[in-house]
Amino acid sequence: MTSLDDVYEQMRLFDQALEDFNVELRTAASALEKLHDEARGLWKDEAGAAYQRAYEPLAEIMDGYLKTDAPRLEGFLEKKIRQLEQYLHGA
Repeated sequence: MTSLDDVYEQMRLFDQALEDFNVELRTAASALEKLHDEARGLWKDEAGAAYQRAYEPLAEIMDGYLKTDAPRLEGFLEKKIRQLEQYLHGA
């Protein structure tokens, strides 16, 4: 059986891992967007159009996650960690 202290520690570790993931994803998405914009100016044939069609849904999903889901998930997790911490340590 896992104690609430263990759960608390695991939640803190997961919170840090989620924050690290989101930072890395933001960095990678920004770099990808920059490279995509550079290539789009040079790649004006059918293959470029096909790539653009494939890229747009990916970019929309990443943008939606980073602007909406990531902050919401981080906030939810931080709230739960604070609640558990208050329960464990009083406050």
